[in-house]
Amino acid sequence: MIGRLHSPRFRRRLFWSVGSLSVVGALVTAGILIGNTGHSTATRIIDRPAQVYHEPARMTLTAADRRDLFATASLFIRTAVARKHLDTAWRLLGPEMKAGQTRRSWDTGNNNVVPFPAVGIANWGIFYAYRDDVALDLSVVGAKNSDWAGKTFTIELKRYPGRRRNWLVAAWVPKGIGGAGQVRSIASQPPPPPIKAALSAKWLFLPLGIFTFMVVVLSAFGLHSLIKQRRAVKKYEELLGYSSSSNPS
Repeated sequence: MIGRLHSPRFRRRLFWSVGSLSVVGALVTAGILIGNTGHSTATRIIDRPAQVYHEPARMTLTAADRRDLFATASLFIRTAVARKHLDTAWRLLGPEMKAGQTRRSWDTGNNNVVPFPAVGIANWGIFYAYRDDVALDLSVVGAKNSDWAGKTFTIELKRYPGRRRNWLVAAWVPKGIGGAGQVRSIASQPPPPPIKAALSAKWLFLPLGIFTFMVVVLSAFGLHSLIKQRRAVKKYEELLGYSSSSNPS
């Protein structure tokens, strides 16, 4: 190494190499220390931490809770849903149901509750039960003078701070789609007549016969061509004066 340092060419190469590495190192260090001084004009898609859903604590309903829930749902159906005694139904509404309407607009019957000519509840069950938030599935029976025999709904009831003893209605949503079993006029209609074929099954023999005829004709034509070819080969061999067993050479 000491001997190579006496070479002017080696000293020049070493000088340029060390100098280049020093300059590159200085630029990299400056870029890291200074960082990006520019400002982006792009709109940020996420400007706050992501919200993660956590399931609320479940609630074990007692017999008293079930009685209170059914009593509130039943009273709500007899008043708000059936459009009777709407002044009584107003005190059953939670803040979600009262939003967007006044007491005067509520009493007109033009409110946000889906109406139904209900006369009773045929069946009901717990859809979910969280702490102070319970949903019930209800099978509501329609009046005899109504076209609706019945309909299923989901009602959500909550207990709010300051009124923990009372269950209030937070949502009333129809469940499923009405069909023949729920609408009397549709259920009373006779079933449609069975579908009859426009043509008899005997007409299927026509295309089958045409197909069979074509197969027979093509097979006969092929067999005739094969026989004709063999006869021509045999005649050609007779004209040449040798049979298939003789050696033509």
